[in-house]
Amino acid sequence: MTFPRSPAGGPRTSAPSTRTRNGRCGRSFPSILARATGGPWTDGAAVIRVAGHSYPSTPERYAPIMSIREQLQQAGILPYGSDELRLYEQRLTRYFTREYQRLAAAGTESDIQAIPTDQGPMWDETDELMEQHFDADSTLFRAFLDPEFMAYTTAYYGETPEQIRASSATLEQAERAKFDLICQRAGIRGDEKVFNIGCGFGPLETYLLGRYPQMEITSITPSRVQTGYIRECMEQPGHPLHGRNLTLIEGDFSAVPLADLGEQRYDIVMAVGAFEHVNNLRAAFQRIHALLKPGGRLFLHLIVSRPVFPQYHDSSRTLIGKFFPGGHIWPIRVIEEQDEFFDLKGSWYLNGFNYWRTLEEWHRRFWDNIERLYGDTLSEAEIRHWNDYFIQCKVVLFAPGDGEVYGNGHFLFERREPTR
Repeated sequence: MTFPRSPAGGPRTSAPSTRTRNGRCGRSFPSILARATGGPWTDGAAVIRVAGHSYPSTPERYAPIMSIREQLQQAGILPYGSDELRLYEQRLTRYFTREYQRLAAAGTESDIQAIPTDQGPMWDETDELMEQHFDADSTLFRAFLDPEFMAYTTAYYGETPEQIRASSATLEQAERAKFDLICQRAGIRGDEKVFNIGCGFGPLETYLLGRYPQMEITSITPSRVQTGYIRECMEQPGHPLHGRNLTLIEGDFSAVPLADLGEQRYDIVMAVGAFEHVNNLRAAFQRIHALLKPGGRLFLHLIVSRPVFPQYHDSSRTLIGKFFPGGHIWPIRVIEEQDEFFDLKGSWYLNGFNYWRTLEEWHRRFWDNIERLYGDTLSEAEIRHWNDYFIQCKVVLFAPGDGEVYGNGHFLFERREPTR
């Protein structure tokens, strides 16, 4: 996900300067929050105010008996559901709404040609991405993802912000609704041979094989943690992944030989939440074309922007490197115009409030499980990192502009046959 910086470098929810395992230093949380929200949040250099109480700024002077939630809050990590966090998110959402409106009014979104789509490697910084994010302890992901699918992409609550807010669906129900919608738009019949790029923890496979047990699926992920989880599921009698209809490949989609993937073998290639990590679209579409039978289909589900902001596509100028090294958010128009190897058959935009609400639920579950995560699975610095992740995804991307700036795109393509 791409996180554009504010003019001052972008507000962050970091505690007093702490070096994380990724080598980054946070800045004083009270000073940043005061700047972003109008404070006051500090009493001199020695006292921090949290939840209406004053605390010394050095840990050895804290009260000796505190819950883990209180300890983390005193360290400057705002817990989900706190009044301070609600205020912080509201003010940053307003700020980024105004910022996107300003950029659109200035005409900075017009130059779509400024975004390269055919340069460099297909994927970029894959090893760093796995180490920093996707190969985190599976205990972490089990703590906040839905247990049925372990889906690490947006759930689907409705078409409009009003429908999304009013929906009574649980996360589990909304994830199933997302897969229902994907299958409808992809034209899934149930008898296809499917190739899935970037399968994550196998949520699409779990859904498809639960609904269509005879379907044949080949899936690939570069993550050892995700591969390990899927193999556990494949060994569980009664699990939809148990059986012989799923072939799992651990590897980089761009590096595994086509012969090992299955050249011209598949009826449909699917990628749900993978193309955010594609650096060279032309190379990816060309390789997918080689996997499909004549007349085969490609279905993509990925985070997109509706406006075109070329300056935000460069991850070195955004906060994306903190969470997803090498990642991009493609404007919806850029994906629609990839017509060298495919014909576009359908394009849809899912309002970003769907992802905002999904992140809200992930964030809540993360804090509901904070006592078992803290210490055994995550350090204080790692708790801060993931808390920042949930907050910034919500307020920088999906909440501004009523979900009409960043959301998810669905795209259905049909393989174009070479002309002779």
